[in-house]
Amino acid sequence: MKYQVNWIGLGKKLTKFMGMAISIPVTFVFIARLFSTGFNLEKTFEHVALWQLPLFFLGIFAFSAVFGFLIAAAFQFASIRIENDNLIGRNYWFLTNSIPLSEIKELYPFSNNGIEAVVANAGKHGKVYISTHTENLEDLITFIESKMESAGNA
Repeated sequence: MKYQVNWIGLGKKLTKFMGMAISIPVTFVFIARLFSTGFNLEKTFEHVALWQLPLFFLGIFAFSAVFGFLIAAAFQFASIRIENDNLIGRNYWFLTNSIPLSEIKELYPFSNNGIEAVVANAGKHGKVYISTHTENLEDLITFIESKMESAGNA
């Protein structure tokens, strides 16, 4: 069985996350500069014209969209396969890893910089990171948990 990643949905989420993560601190810098100059708009924006500010923020979101979708496009290769009682997917370093379903000890959530996953930990066999944007994720988790219970690892 193969479980694909909904990379377009992930790209939209990353674009929103990156856009906010960049534009909010930049906005606070502008506001802090406005306060420090005594609300003098000319001095606050001496290097940037006011009409350029919307273009500046549009550029931030364009940058976020490009890199968000580049990262998400890489997740097309993060599909999960189940073959011969092995879970085949990507590890933390995005390298392919195959772990026996019967050796999976635990499933736990992982989140880092907008990337969210469920980690299947098989101890000495390694880990497989399953993106939360994987299609039919609930069915996959249920299947893995049933294999964990039948192996006595739950």
